[in-house]
Amino acid sequence: MPSRALSLAVVTAALLALPVPGARAEVLFDGVAAGDPSASEVILWTRAENGGAPIELKAQIATDASFANIVETRTGATSAAADFTIKLAATDLAGNAHYFYRFVAPDGSASPTGQFTTAPAPNEKAEVRFAFSGDADGRFRPYLSIGAIAAHKPNFFVFIGDTMYETADLASPAVPVVTGETTDAATLATALTAYNQKYLNNVLGVDPTGRPSRSGQQSLQPMFAATASYTLLDNHELGNRSLQSGGAPPAAPQGTPDPAFDVNNTGRYHNKTVAFQTIEKSYLDYHPTRAAILGSPMTGYALIGPQVSAPTDLRSNGTLQLYFAQQWGANSIYIQTDDRSYRDIRLAKLAGNRAIDDVGSRADNPERTMLGATQLQWLETTLLQAQQDRIPWKFVAISSPIDQVGGAPVQDGKSWWGGYRAERDRLLKFIADHRIGHVVFLTTDDHQTRVTQLQYLTNPGDPNSKALLTDAFQVVTGPIGAGGPDKFADHSLAAIQIAANRANERQVSRGQPPLGLPASFPGLHAVFREGDPDAAATPSPVDFYSPDTFNYTVLTVAAEGNLTVETWGIPSYPENTFPQSAAAPSLILSFHIGLTQGQ
Repeated sequence: MPSRALSLAVVTAALLALPVPGARAEVLFDGVAAGDPSASEVILWTRAENGGAPIELKAQIATDASFANIVETRTGATSAAADFTIKLAATDLAGNAHYFYRFVAPDGSASPTGQFTTAPAPNEKAEVRFAFSGDADGRFRPYLSIGAIAAHKPNFFVFIGDTMYETADLASPAVPVVTGETTDAATLATALTAYNQKYLNNVLGVDPTGRPSRSGQQSLQPMFAATASYTLLDNHELGNRSLQSGGAPPAAPQGTPDPAFDVNNTGRYHNKTVAFQTIEKSYLDYHPTRAAILGSPMTGYALIGPQVSAPTDLRSNGTLQLYFAQQWGANSIYIQTDDRSYRDIRLAKLAGNRAIDDVGSRADNPERTMLGATQLQWLETTLLQAQQDRIPWKFVAISSPIDQVGGAPVQDGKSWWGGYRAERDRLLKFIADHRIGHVVFLTTDDHQTRVTQLQYLTNPGDPNSKALLTDAFQVVTGPIGAGGPDKFADHSLAAIQIAANRANERQVSRGQPPLGLPASFPGLHAVFREGDPDAAATPSPVDFYSPDTFNYTVLTVAAEGNLTVETWGIPSYPENTFPQSAAAPSLILSFHIGLTQGQ
């Protein structure tokens, strides 16, 4: 796989060219993170507070926690333009190796220590363990659900969107609303500052009243420091409804019932506007991604990192390429999509009912796209190549659920089935037609945990041509901390059993697959559900469902190729209560899938 880190050298060079005043008495670091790991590279991130001034920092990478054996050093400077964050590329690392890193200021002040592992070689049959979750609403800080994630020793964490919420909380007001037609530099600069504050809030601790605190758990910091991460965009990073559909025309009114905007053939797209790039810049500045945006609304922007080259696809050409694939040893490949930057407009607001999304026949339009033509072709090619390379497990990260539930009991127009059904059926049919096995879609967004099979139409437009993917499924997990689970005051299995049965009844009544995986699912065994002694012998919907917890899911691919799925979490708590401690996360549900013969 070609290197995607070379362009970060441009970022480093640009930052080093900035004037660096002398350091203050003590530099304060707002956490560390490592991202987009490959077999030989990783991006290191921190934010340093130096009295409102830039500062030159040195990143040290070592093979031991005491930093007695430093194997690589990188140097760069923070800048006000990036809100005093910095990203540096560490290269020439050994594969399948465990590293420690930290940032050091000129006065000797050091950041917290982070750690990461690099990917095993494609022919190496090594165990790979990773976790994923999403949805971090500031009203539920300090995110006790992920405080102990290091105990799992994951190779990486996938942060599947809604990495902050743009809405008001006790720490800061809601961000200003900007649209694709917003071009005023001062307005955009104000919005950029507001978005930066939201990301910063999420890596700061809080006291019991919600005020900033450097004692106690520091919100998302333990997760970022525990392991390397991959990060996806979702709607809250993009102002929710204001810019959440990067492929929509900038002039389209949000929530319009007018079908003239359903498919964007105008040649103008949100993702090319200065407004979209402004809030995308904030997201990229605060996450350890290979992509970056330099500049400001006042001076203009420069896109740094991998970019899409597709001259015949105007909605994709020249945009930052946030989708990619990374193989992790012989038995798994991680495939990250970007289902926000190119999607057509959300079919929101039914005429006469402003509370319900339009998920009717407009969603079946075969011209509507979630991924854009270029990315969809790339995804199909990547999955097919992985099958041809005999990689058993293909993990596909998506920010919007692809099952037929997506937002139940009220269908959500931002999901694949709710608003982009034709492209959804095309993708799932491609997987079936090419016999691509063991595809696992990973997503969040619905503020619950559920495992579902995937059904599609073999003949588009014919509702009677339903078929199941035989050994593929989706895992929805989370939230790390967000609304929904907090409505459950009763965390008993009996209460969850009632909720699971109702959810299952809704699905079956709509002609959808039952909730969970059936006992006949290929390779399924050792089903476990906290509180359910019958889970292993007779799996039922409740054994694959958790609507009342803040949680994450851990997936382990053994050296021989078998898969274990575990969801860990804590009982939800009310918003704006800022609990300072909680019991360690417990195992909520789990199951194993053995490779079938020939895989």
